[in-house]
Amino acid sequence: MSAARVLVVDDNRDMAAGIAMLLEEDGFEAQVAYSGRSALAALEKREFALVLSDVRMSAMSGMDLLAAIRGRWPATPVILLTAYGSIDSAVDAMRTGACDYLTKPFDNAELVRVARRAIRAGAAGAGFDVAAVVGEVAAGVAAGDLLVGLRNALEVLMRATGADDGEIFLCEPEGRDPLLCVCSGPDDAAMVERTRFAIDLGYPGIVAATGTPLCVQGDLAGDARYLRRSVVDAGLRSLVAAPLPDARGVLGSIHLMSRSDGFPVERVLDLLQRAAVPVSSAIRAALGALRQAVDAFGDPLHESGRPLREILELIRQVAGAQYGTLALVDAATGRPNQVVSTGPASLICVHAEAGAWTSCQTVMAAYGFAANPGRREWPEGCRRGLPRRVASPCCLPLVTEGRLYGLVILDFGRGGAEDATGRLVPLLTMANQLAIRLRSAHAGFTVGADRESGDGARVADSAAPELELRCFGPFAIFRRGQPVSGDTFSRSKALTLLKLLALRAGAPVHRDVLSEHLWPEVEPQQGANRLHGVVHDLRSVIEPARDTRDWTYVRNRGEFYCLEVQAPIDIDLVRYRALAAKGLRGAPVAEAIAHLEQLVALYRGDLFEDDPFAEWCAAEREKLRATHVQTLKKLADLHAHQGNGEASLSLLRRALRAEPFRDDLLLAQMELLAQLGRTNEAVAAYDDYQRRLAVELDAAPSAGLRALRSRLLGTGSGRALG
Repeated sequence: MSAARVLVVDDNRDMAAGIAMLLEEDGFEAQVAYSGRSALAALEKREFALVLSDVRMSAMSGMDLLAAIRGRWPATPVILLTAYGSIDSAVDAMRTGACDYLTKPFDNAELVRVARRAIRAGAAGAGFDVAAVVGEVAAGVAAGDLLVGLRNALEVLMRATGADDGEIFLCEPEGRDPLLCVCSGPDDAAMVERTRFAIDLGYPGIVAATGTPLCVQGDLAGDARYLRRSVVDAGLRSLVAAPLPDARGVLGSIHLMSRSDGFPVERVLDLLQRAAVPVSSAIRAALGALRQAVDAFGDPLHESGRPLREILELIRQVAGAQYGTLALVDAATGRPNQVVSTGPASLICVHAEAGAWTSCQTVMAAYGFAANPGRREWPEGCRRGLPRRVASPCCLPLVTEGRLYGLVILDFGRGGAEDATGRLVPLLTMANQLAIRLRSAHAGFTVGADRESGDGARVADSAAPELELRCFGPFAIFRRGQPVSGDTFSRSKALTLLKLLALRAGAPVHRDVLSEHLWPEVEPQQGANRLHGVVHDLRSVIEPARDTRDWTYVRNRGEFYCLEVQAPIDIDLVRYRALAAKGLRGAPVAEAIAHLEQLVALYRGDLFEDDPFAEWCAAEREKLRATHVQTLKKLADLHAHQGNGEASLSLLRRALRAEPFRDDLLLAQMELLAQLGRTNEAVAAYDDYQRRLAVELDAAPSAGLRALRSRLLGTGSGRALG
């Protein structure tokens, strides 16, 4: 088979030659052109499987070249390369017809991967023009209303690919659960049966947690990761789920589903990944506009009281609700101390009035809730607590970084709202922005407070979860704030099983995998029999409804077991992963410091510190330790930038205790000590490090460290230190 022919276009001759050499080393046939016009001349003479073009070129830009190629050779895929990348230019490139977009400096392996994918997709010929469809998506998603734009995009994608059904999930603020925002197709009733997924649970949760796509062709029913059985029962057999990328993580995901075993999942995935660029841009712009609208009111606690009422009215209008109430809570009592309403009376429930937040699932889980008329379908707390005048409620907690500042309650009236659930993420974005604005002048109320006694036991309070698992440091279990001793279990493997399930955080695990970890020496059937007994022992201790066998925490479907993370359970590992996944690019320094301090506080020690030789968690333990050290370093840098040298120094020392032979950490510590005028301490730290390196690793400090010590001592050279 002949090599795929690629045309590389860049007016920087060295860059063009370097890219061509890289492609040839990977098996491509590469030809270079140093201008847009010479590229068009080359395309006149021969056929190319792909064009790679720089954007900023003299005479004819990469965008102009792209437009010319789309007009004359529409089947030839084009990838644009630029050192001036931005979301806006990416969207423009997609609208013009680029099949992908990379920003310099790019990773060589990524360039080759993207090139191969573009060529493979171009050769697949699945019946739709990817570039044209992406352009249509970009035009459709530009509608003024976010939900209308997302529906437009979904319909374009379904029509182009022949998918039977489609849906778009958006993640709640601060990296919380993905919610079903829009869906379309004959099976929409099956899709709306479950509209919320926890992070790392089900297809939406896994894509949100990992940022990687998922595909299954012809065997959706056999994939244990897919949790909506109603969709499988409707006959859907193939599915493609692609993330909606964002600089801070993942905004959500797009899913297309088909009843066909031959659904071209690879081709469809390529389309979704490219369409995700304009869709993500539209989502980011819409949510950003809502945050700015909240900010425009200025100080929400102005003595006139007008800003709170006006913000409530804005939220009501965006929701399309009839009435609304906004209540702030007192930091000491947790009860409302400032209430405004747009309707004839307050909509506050009796639980909020009493500060009894453990009765409110919405607040305890820090997520929004919307319900149609008919109290039978409402959560029990809402059925019993909301005033009788409320017909179709929507509750939005004002929460940021684990602290509750208040609550917005809306009522859509007897007619309900067709898209109330779809509007939850935009509404929660506004509520989260208001909470951020309140944070500077309002103490807030800690949700799920983690208060401890002197012996490390959690103090029981109204916010303590029903079940709490601590995976960092020695493994610990708490029920309603009180510790559960390991002696409570009759089988020692029950604790290990609970650790294994907590590590997977809701993802189902086959019984053979669990048996292999628990008893690697036994046959599968014998292991399955043992596992049955261990599961029974575990359930007998932690399950609240053992008599009825209505399992709350340890669930199983056939031969798969999982820990139900949507139950009233708090797992520090799950919270840590969600916080760590949240990006901080562009965040204010104070917000970044608060975020990183939460991560540091959660990390009480290495993962399952009481089981140091467990191979099944070794890789994750090392990954989390590396994340912890990096967090300490980032936090130290921020404190140093703020002029808080002592706090920065303490954090660097903690990082060095976790990773004692990291040259960069010691270098930062020595430089900080020098800035604080403590040169002797910096030199002493180097000398101690040098001794430990020699004794434990038979190694010497890096040249950078030696040079720094020499400068501190005034010798001017690091060579004499050997």
